[in-house]
Amino acid sequence: MTRVWAFIVLILLAGTGRSAVAGIEVITPAEVKPGDRGVCITEIEGGRLVEIPVTILGVVGASQPEGEMVLIRLEDPRFEATGVAAGMSGSPVTVDGRLLGALAFGWQFATEPIAGVTPFTRMQGLADAGTDIGFEAGPTRPALLELATSHQEGRLAETVLDWLLPGGANEQQVLPLVMASGGPAFATAGRGWAADVWQRLGWVTAPGGGGTAADVSTGELMPGSMIAGVLVRGDASLSAGGTVTAIDGGQVWAFGHPFLGAGDVAMPMARASVVTILPSLANSFKVFNAGEIIGTVRSDRRHGVWGTLGAAPEMLPLDIRVGPRSYHFEVLHHRVLTPLLTGILVVGSHQTRGRSFGIQSVDMHLEVGLEGGESLVLDQVFDGADAPSQAAAWTSAVVGYLAASPFASDDIRSVEVNLDSANGLERASVLDVTPDRWAVEPGERLGIRVRFQRPGDPVETVRMEIEIPSQVAEGRLDLVVADGASWTVYDLQARPMRPGSFEDEIRLLGRLRSSRELVAALEIPGVGLVLSGGTVAAPAGMVAALRSGLGSGLQTTKYRVESLTTVDAGGPVGAAVRLRLVVKARSGWTGDD
Repeated sequence: MTRVWAFIVLILLAGTGRSAVAGIEVITPAEVKPGDRGVCITEIEGGRLVEIPVTILGVVGASQPEGEMVLIRLEDPRFEATGVAAGMSGSPVTVDGRLLGALAFGWQFATEPIAGVTPFTRMQGLADAGTDIGFEAGPTRPALLELATSHQEGRLAETVLDWLLPGGANEQQVLPLVMASGGPAFATAGRGWAADVWQRLGWVTAPGGGGTAADVSTGELMPGSMIAGVLVRGDASLSAGGTVTAIDGGQVWAFGHPFLGAGDVAMPMARASVVTILPSLANSFKVFNAGEIIGTVRSDRRHGVWGTLGAAPEMLPLDIRVGPRSYHFEVLHHRVLTPLLTGILVVGSHQTRGRSFGIQSVDMHLEVGLEGGESLVLDQVFDGADAPSQAAAWTSAVVGYLAASPFASDDIRSVEVNLDSANGLERASVLDVTPDRWAVEPGERLGIRVRFQRPGDPVETVRMEIEIPSQVAEGRLDLVVADGASWTVYDLQARPMRPGSFEDEIRLLGRLRSSRELVAALEIPGVGLVLSGGTVAAPAGMVAALRSGLGSGLQTTKYRVESLTTVDAGGPVGAAVRLRLVVKARSGWTGDD
């Protein structure tokens, strides 16, 4: 073990410069040749650091710029059975006492313990902000209309995943990222929508704890020690485990490959301790516990992660109530991970207290607390065998839409979700919509009868009343009756809005309605122009002139809503009906009233 401690002392005596690590003696890939011997330091059972002899096999040329990798073979019988285990990522590899880099890559079903090493000469640049930004800034946020349409058509889960986790999100990561999860909310990670998230991220789930565990090592952090990036803590926990490559004063380099390639991040860094290494023919992995927070992971890029010891970043409070039971979590602030983790915790919390499959209806009340003290409040209902996954995807869509706003950064301060479910409550079909009369007068109230039926249930009837505006002109007046989700899609299509501020985005999201609502609206033809923040009525001639100059870039509206009312249908319902009414002059009305 003397070489282990000599290397550790060398690292700990390094200087304190931000990106320069001149105190660490480094050997470059060009200086090693096949057959050279070295040492890999990693943590195993009981938090012990061990020295693993390695043999250099050669340098693999880069398939992309700055992508060279040194291949090594672990010369230790303990790894003949396990191979290279997930969680070893970041383990420092030295040759002649000089740091070559971080063990970072392994391959499924390999019959020998052969690994790839990321050169430390590449990892040093992780502390340089503003370079190599990953996919967090990449995928374009879908329009709210696209998300609402996907929800109505039952494909929102796929749309959210394709938006937040486009294909190839984990391509840079050959050695799987081992995740320690604890608490019942993550018991469903292997099923449904949550499983799709896990698969796209390339995560391997191990039993473990993300909160403070009694047996987690509290010794000094050293190269070869295990650390964890904390994503969730509270009534459930989730942490990503990896190994420290080098320490320079208060700086820490680890992993040797990206966590997500998300660029600049602010992720709590925790001390971790290995319980055991679990052998697997596919991917062996370290089982670990995460303990106290010791700092912040600040950079997550192609060649690894970099962070600082000391202060930890704030996390986002997330409270979920399922029936009479409440859960409290804290979630990482991140444009991609926050919405995904929120969705996973929603479905996990629901399935802990309710059904995980079978026909059911899930009512959701969502409140998103914002920086200025105001809240976005939305209600929605989901039905069918996949109702929990629909609820998860919808929550992720709303939180993700806000998190990706171009007008605000980190304005979400809290999320609260209330869930209630009913077994077997299926979507009702509207049988007919009948107004009390087809000819109406300005200023009067119109009664509307709506009959609908759920599968196997008797016909239900609801009565609605809507006011005919007193200033409406004689002529055509359309009555539109629809469920809230269908109305949302139609309303966003017919009257698009171009947000010009974060407040506009909140108002736009406020137009999302629940499919347990029945909406009745009165519309009249009316041309309008879509401007930043809303619409404005305009003469037809002006619209024609503008369209000739601006072409297809000019957005217009064709109908104006004169009056609107809603009623609770008692469960999910599907409806989309347009009826033609006629407005007649009020008896004895001269137009001067």
